[in-house]
Amino acid sequence: MSLSIIQAILSGILIGGVYGLFSTGFSLAFGVMRIVNFAHGELVMLGMYVGLFIFFGTGIDPLYTAPIGGLVAAALGSVLYLVFYRRFVGRATLQQLLIGIAIALILQISAQIAFGPQTRGLQSGWSAQYLLIGPIFLSYAQIFAFALAVAIVLLVELLLSKTVWGQSIRAIADHREAAELVGINSELRNLGAFALACGLAGISGGILVAYYPVSPTVGFSLVPIALIAMVIGGLGSVGGTFIGGIMVGVIQQLTGAVWSTALQNIPLYIILLLFLAFRPHGLFGRQSAH
Repeated sequence: MSLSIIQAILSGILIGGVYGLFSTGFSLAFGVMRIVNFAHGELVMLGMYVGLFIFFGTGIDPLYTAPIGGLVAAALGSVLYLVFYRRFVGRATLQQLLIGIAIALILQISAQIAFGPQTRGLQSGWSAQYLLIGPIFLSYAQIFAFALAVAIVLLVELLLSKTVWGQSIRAIADHREAAELVGINSELRNLGAFALACGLAGISGGILVAYYPVSPTVGFSLVPIALIAMVIGGLGSVGGTFIGGIMVGVIQQLTGAVWSTALQNIPLYIILLLFLAFRPHGLFGRQSAH
């Protein structure tokens, strides 16, 4: 195995961890409420801008302030749910998809007006340092970002599986009417789950901007990644989607190393078609998830 392949695999794992984190939020909204939030990428973009401007204003590394971006995105997501998405819970209709696309476009245009169309990046203390393992080099920013992503996904998994709130969310996802019959307030739980999903997007953005430049259109390229990671990992599966995100990162980096970075998404779209055709519930999802 050549050094370039090893480098691509390791880099893909680190980058894929953050892919997996924001894809987890996308999967959570779909798994619980059957909401395909096409504005999810724009919430990542919002988190990136929050981290960027906090860094410019205070000098604090965005890896430390990522939760602030998560809170901002969760607040905006709550408003979007109450105003637009709540009437479509449980049914991914064409109207819901069109509303999501419209929201995404509005957020893109708003970002262009507020922040300008140019691409912006930053140089923090983490992004300028590398771990050298012989000829292999890994960015400390990406290593720390991956560790944060793993920790956050584990916390979300624990929240959903070990707490009363999380178990009620799973009950609603399995059978909303039955959950309501035993006294669970599905409307309030759905609002909380959607806010959590959007918050994960915002946190991901705060982490991602530490080593990836931001522009008003960056979210457009992230939604396909979240969709592919969710389909590979399993519809509605938090852990499966995170693993799917890592796989997406590795496939991207390997394709760029052996073929071309301009074509690194082509294998992903082929894999998406194959999974939808032959294994629509993904690697870790339940047969009924689709």
